[in-house]
Amino acid sequence: MVTALPVVGHAGPGSTWQAMIVVAGVVLAAVVLGAGVGLLRIARPGDLLTPLAAATILASIGVLGHAVLSDWIGWGLPLAVVALATLALAATTGLDLRLPAPLPMGAIALAGVSMWALSAPLTIALHPPPEVLPRSGDASLTILTPDEDAEVPAGPVEVVIAVEGGSIGPGGAELDALPSDPDEAGELTLALARVAEDGTRRPQRRVDIEVAGCTLAAPCQQVPVTVPVQPGTWELTVDLNRGDGTPLAPPVRARVRFTAVAAAGG
Repeated sequence: MVTALPVVGHAGPGSTWQAMIVVAGVVLAAVVLGAGVGLLRIARPGDLLTPLAAATILASIGVLGHAVLSDWIGWGLPLAVVALATLALAATTGLDLRLPAPLPMGAIALAGVSMWALSAPLTIALHPPPEVLPRSGDASLTILTPDEDAEVPAGPVEVVIAVEGGSIGPGGAELDALPSDPDEAGELTLALARVAEDGTRRPQRRVDIEVAGCTLAAPCQQVPVTVPVQPGTWELTVDLNRGDGTPLAPPVRARVRFTAVAAAGG
């Protein structure tokens, strides 16, 4: 039996690409400032090769901290757009990037205004903080089967999920049709991540499931779902969301790790 795990960071949907944009924005802004004080020269398209490569590499590394970095997408996105546009203008038009030339001064002003004006709406739209998500109450998830570190035959694996302090509905419901308690008639989402031999976990992929027999009028406390898996070690993450698919805050989540074994002679 595997019970829900606490989640410290706020890593909502899309947190990986959001973290990449935040890191890329910081790197590109640093390039603009470096050119502004004369440490770098951006005067032709070829001068963009190194800054863009550096931003790409560092952004990919920044994904490791996506649970924290993605929270800054509200100001990271405007910063990235303004910095990239500034560098592109300097490289294609020959405009001077050294301070106090008009281009860098305008870029600094535009970045400041756009980050101030757009931070809140972009954050709510792209990465809503926990305080604007529906609040979970005392609901908890339990994965009854498979057990932690169990070995199961590869192929269709039955996963039995139970909820306490809430219930499971059909999912995909309209908000005005749902109970006032967001823990009730909730929607389940499942994600699988392959675990390498060294214990590292690869990126998750969402698993489409069918929840049968659960309705808004008669939600379920326990459901079986089928998850197809290939041979290997897997980590399965289950979330209970509001019935329209909106994540709950804090997340109501359970995880289990198991190994799928190919049939003998298969």
